[in-house]
Amino acid sequence: MTTSLFFLMWGLATALALPLLVPFHARGLGGIKAFTAANALAVVSLLAYATSQMLPPGVYVIVSNAAWVSALSLAYIGVRQFFGMRPHIRRAAVLGALFVLAFALMLYGQDDLRGRMLLFSGFTCAAALATGRVIFRQRRRLQTRGVMLYLMLAIFGLAALHALRIAVYTVGGEAPASLLEPSPWGLFFIVCGTVTVPALFLALLLLVQTSLSEQMQAALTFDSLTRAYSRRSILDELDRELRRCKRAGGKLAVLVLDIDHFKSINDRHGHAGGDTALRHYAQVVQRAVRTSDRFGRLGGEEFALLMYDCDPAHALVQAQRVCDALRDAPLFLHGVEVPMTTSGGLAVYQPGDTADGILARADAALYRAKQQGRDRVELAWAGRAPGRAQPAGPAEAAGAAAAGQGVESTA
Repeated sequence: MTTSLFFLMWGLATALALPLLVPFHARGLGGIKAFTAANALAVVSLLAYATSQMLPPGVYVIVSNAAWVSALSLAYIGVRQFFGMRPHIRRAAVLGALFVLAFALMLYGQDDLRGRMLLFSGFTCAAALATGRVIFRQRRRLQTRGVMLYLMLAIFGLAALHALRIAVYTVGGEAPASLLEPSPWGLFFIVCGTVTVPALFLALLLLVQTSLSEQMQAALTFDSLTRAYSRRSILDELDRELRRCKRAGGKLAVLVLDIDHFKSINDRHGHAGGDTALRHYAQVVQRAVRTSDRFGRLGGEEFALLMYDCDPAHALVQAQRVCDALRDAPLFLHGVEVPMTTSGGLAVYQPGDTADGILARADAALYRAKQQGRDRVELAWAGRAPGRAQPAGPAEAAGAAAAGQGVESTA
């Protein structure tokens, strides 16, 4: 009776993840249905031993073991589905059916307790290792490394526990005993199981929750169409960098870019063609800029590039690279070459700058670049009010003119 109560508590501990998995069904996540079914069957397996006093011996043993094998098979299938891999449903079903058949022969034919224990632990160890192998290979798919580590510890811990059980009942020479009247070794395996089994299903739950959380964070951080940083993300980063520059006297250059004649691409090739053009543009620009800089989409065909620790001269060189890269990488739509160019306005940090202020200066420089023929970058004039062009001094005018000539297209 005491052991039955132990299995009841074990089953209830394993069931803790079950009500938390069910709400994820509406999200359409791969593997979530398999995880839920696996968790439910694991609970059934444990509760079958808890109700052993009310069921015939042959019934609770076969029900418990069949449910456990099905749970492990579904966990394996669910992990593969979660990572977008072929689930191997038929293979898992055939192996599970063969196990149940062999187990039934050892139970209802000539009763072989040692054989059943070794078969059970052998299947559990193999299934856990197969699942752990998938998780290990896909460990980089989740950025939150602690979750994958916890999941691998749970699944490989389960495999190690049953590998030890096989060793104890073979080379260890331990005599097998029923789980309802366990030997010291049997009690050890039951206690360890109360840790590894609930931990496994809680780890699967954590895997699902963390994956959704990372997807939501990515949706806020990145633009869904171009995979550049989103408007919110780029503006938040600009605010942080301006505070850093104010605090530590750093350097920052902001380049606002706009695709030239983008409306004509939409008019000729439709919105699908326009979307393709935006994706192409973002890919070309991100290949051309420094990996340390941040490139984001402000909206429509307007983008921004934040260049850290960059003075005006180096920023202009970077801007020229963007113009050259786009000119050298034409877009093809329906087999037709669609030349793409870009215009930009470049503003560098000045003491007292706000995000609106530096962007307004860059926008004004972008407007000048458009007026002066496009496919070029203009440097914002220093010392003028946001959004308004102020007359520049002789030195500033010369510098701006030289900067404009330095990035003017020769095409």
